[in-house]
This record gives sequence, C-alpha cells and structure tokens, in this order.
Amino acid sequence: MIEEAKLDQKGRINIGKEAIKQYGNRFFIVKLSDEIVLIPRPKDPVNELRNWGKKLGIDSLTAKDIEVLAEKEAEKEIAERNSRRPGERE
Repeated sequence: MIEEAKLDQKGRINIGKEAIKQYGNRFFIVKLSDEIVLIPRPKDPVNELRNWGKKLGIDSLTAKDIEVLAEKEAEKEIAERNSRRPGERE
C-alpha cells in the first residue's frame, strides 16, 4: 500500500489511525541517501534483537562481529539501490 503524507507546519507527519493500529506510534527513522524509512519500534528492542540473533544463528557472535556483518550488508544494499535506474523503486 502506498499513501502520501505531508508535513504539517510543525514538521509532523500523520500516518493515520490504521497504520498506528498496525505498527504502533513509535518508529526508528532511517535516513538513506535518497529516502527516509520508518521502522516500527518494538516494545522491547533489546529482546527483539536477541530473538533475531537466535533466529539468524548469530547469538554467539560479538558486538564487533555483528557490526562488521551489518556494515557489509548495508554496503551491499546501497550498491544494489545505486545500480537501479533513477525513479525505480522496490
């Protein structure tokens, strides 16, 4: 689903009642080179990360190991996004 949102005079965006019901009212804002992504904030982010780690089999890695993996994945995603034609979206 694609919806258009507009900033009000105070710089706020209204995402609507349905989106709030589905995703909650707290988000992480990820600023990329050509877009902004809102990621719903889990009620317990630390526990959520632990669960992801277990599912991915990386719960035995150090924080530095995970940082390196995350950087590599981010670089790969940026390269993929940059290789798309202008205006092309997922």
